[in-house]
Amino acid sequence: MTASNRVILFLTSWYPVQSNPTHGIFVKNHALALSLYQNVIVAYAYSCDKGPYYKVEHKNVNQNMVEYIVRYPKSSAILKSWQSFSKFKKAHRLLINYIEQKHIDVIAVQLNIIFPVAIVLPMYKRAFLGKHTIAEHWSGYLESDGNYKGFLRKYFTKKCFSSVSKIWHVSEGQKESMKKHGLEGNYELLYNAVNTKIFDLKRNEPARVRLLHVSSLVEREKNISGTFRVFKKLQEQGFDFDIVIAGGEGKELDAAKKMAEQFKLKNINFSGNLSPEKVSELMQQSSALILFSNYEGMPVVALEALSCGLPVFASEVGQLPFFVKEDFGVIVKKNNEEDFFKALEKLIQNKYSFNSSAMREFVLKHASYEAVGKQMNDYYKEVITTMTNIKG
Repeated sequence: MTASNRVILFLTSWYPVQSNPTHGIFVKNHALALSLYQNVIVAYAYSCDKGPYYKVEHKNVNQNMVEYIVRYPKSSAILKSWQSFSKFKKAHRLLINYIEQKHIDVIAVQLNIIFPVAIVLPMYKRAFLGKHTIAEHWSGYLESDGNYKGFLRKYFTKKCFSSVSKIWHVSEGQKESMKKHGLEGNYELLYNAVNTKIFDLKRNEPARVRLLHVSSLVEREKNISGTFRVFKKLQEQGFDFDIVIAGGEGKELDAAKKMAEQFKLKNINFSGNLSPEKVSELMQQSSALILFSNYEGMPVVALEALSCGLPVFASEVGQLPFFVKEDFGVIVKKNNEEDFFKALEKLIQNKYSFNSSAMREFVLKHASYEAVGKQMNDYYKEVITTMTNIKG
């Protein structure tokens, strides 16, 4: 940390760890972006099959950013909810005590993905006098997702909204859906942050058309079956192209591989989870990023593609239609396989002209670490002034 002991505390429900390196990567990117301007601590507790348990894992990410992470054991099926709740709170008490012992001046708590950390937010607010903000990425509020339900989730979500000073949202649809659920407040759009040093403009056009899909491969969200049906139809029409599927693990990856076999897709390669550097390399060597999703928020992978000058072919969901401009890619109606087929047909026939330099400039202006960090910092500077006056 820098000389000042004043910090913004990121309290988060999702965060990448070794066993799940892409889970909540956008939260880490936001923390890295803000750390260009402020000291940032990330506090995260998660259940795991392997210990050590209830021990704070302390990692200095850079001179302004520190991660404090605690693992706790998974619960048995019997009394699972009660056990999980108890272990979760125990892990966060440990995190609070650890931060207090270091005499760190927490100016504000940023809640990243509201539930379940909204449950322990009052504990942090009691320990650290300060305002709290929200950066919500979860798509469950959307009608197309429909997972904003259950007494506990709604109770704690509404409770943390009752005194929130700022809500950063990642899509206009998400904001409107949250408001329909009675979650009112001071909303502001915040782009997911892209490491533009890794995702650079180094186009290396492939000799054959290469269609790249990068995601968790969750069928309900990413519409893998619809994507593969369009690929199959293109191949049946005699078009020759390569397919690269990156990301996914476990049952999602197995299901996608099985589906590809059932569709008898040719020239398809599954690479699994990759490092950001490897994803960037794939993007630089591909013809388009394919995101024919059922719903999205603000997919960071689409912004990463634009940062590499790679056009995006996607559904009209989430924030995608607001930033995938005409010379950045093609947007079609959700589930309209015929229009998606026609769009990819024109791509393979080289009938589009996209502007890779303009894509890159857009990301640098709106979604780079520098731009996103500054936007957050402009708000936190006001908070710091207010809290400094209160604390004397």
